[in-house]
Order: sequence, then structure tokens, then C-alpha cells
Amino acid sequence: MKQLTGSILICFLSITAVFQLNAQQPNAFTLWYNKPATQWVEALPVGNGHIGAMVFGGVEDELLQLNESTLYSGGPVKDTINPKAFSYLAAIREALLKEEDYSKADSLTKKMQGLYTESYMPMGDIMFHQDFNGAKPTYYYRDLNIQQAIATTFFTINGIKYSREIFTSAPANTMVIRLSASQKGKLNFDVAAKSQLRVHTSVNSSNELIINGKAPVHVDPSYYNVPGRTPVIY
Repeated sequence: MKQLTGSILICFLSITAVFQLNAQQPNAFTLWYNKPATQWVEALPVGNGHIGAMVFGGVEDELLQLNESTLYSGGPVKDTINPKAFSYLAAIREALLKEEDYSKADSLTKKMQGLYTESYMPMGDIMFHQDFNGAKPTYYYRDLNIQQAIATTFFTINGIKYSREIFTSAPANTMVIRLSASQKGKLNFDVAAKSQLRVHTSVNSSNELIINGKAPVHVDPSYYNVPGRTPVIY
């Protein structure tokens, strides 16, 4: 079983200066919305090609769904699985281009196939909860600035302006999250993490939230459903 490890830096900052929310105007390089995402395809992506997240932009409950590029089930594929696969290529071309026998080409193509590829795994979720006692925002805005590669959520509750800014550094290979409030002492929240994989969550002596886990040794493709077969193997 593969050992799963990852690290995300989260920076918390309480800002006492007044926010310039009016300066956050959408432009040609900005994706912006006036309500939180309700499903994955509505969330805003941040990443550096190695680690990334989909940001949902919730008010009381923020969800970041995390990914890491090497997090696949299984391991390296042996090169001895179908060493004669290349020998069918010429015959497949002949069947397609000259004979136009597509049934024959399909049958030959199956002889080139190896094992199913392994599955890309979801790394996990980070959740933030801010208790506003049921108060609703009087202002809400979220965006992804493509030029700056920053996803930001702004909202105002009880006259207090809040923001969450998220970006992923390529040189440092680190995701940074900054939570801000326009009044001192108003930035109170809980943070939690979970994963669909087999993981163990702990807090160390440095007050860091740590998740250790393992990826499956094999996962069948979603379209391969054999009755009685276990699709996920650890």
C-alpha cells in the first residue's frame, strides 16, 4: 500500500483596516459570482499543477476539495503484461484503411490492451465553519482572478466585512489561505479535515492538523462493474 502524505499551509490573519470591497470589480480576466457554489462544477479552481483545490465559497461553511497529482491507486505497471501488443498495429491499420472491416479492427485492438489503468484519488476536504448565529449576509461576492491566480470570497454580516483569499504557490508548492475580518476579535472559526481514503487525523504539539493515510492498491474503473467483485482493494 502506498503511503499518502501531503502538506498545506494555512495562514490566519485578522485585519482591522476597512476593506475596499468596491475595488473588487470583475474584469475580462475574472470569473465572479454573487452566490456560493452548490456543486463541484460551480466551485473555483486554484492550483500549481501538483496540488490544487476547488473552492466553494460558502458563508458559514466553506469547503475546499483537495487534489494532489501523484495520488493514484496502484503502482508502476509492469512492462511484461502484453509485450506483443505492438505486433497487431499493422493488421489493425490494414483492416481499417484497406479492408474497411471495422469488426475485425475492433477485435484486433482488444489484443493490444493491457490492464485497466488505475484511478485518480481525491486527496480530501478542508472545512471552515464560522458561526454567525443564523445572520444572513447583506453583501456577497466571490471570484477567481485569473491574472493573479487568487480565489477570493467576500461577504458582509452585521456590518462586518469578511474575506477568504486562496492561492497556490508553484515555487513553494504550498497552498495558502488567508481569512480576514474588518473588526478586531471577529474572526472566529473552526477548521476540520477529512478524506474518502483510509486516513488518521491528529493535532501535533505545534497545533498543526495532520492527516496520514494510504491509497488503495487497486481501484476498478467506474464503468467496470463485475457482480461479486470488490472494486476497491487496500
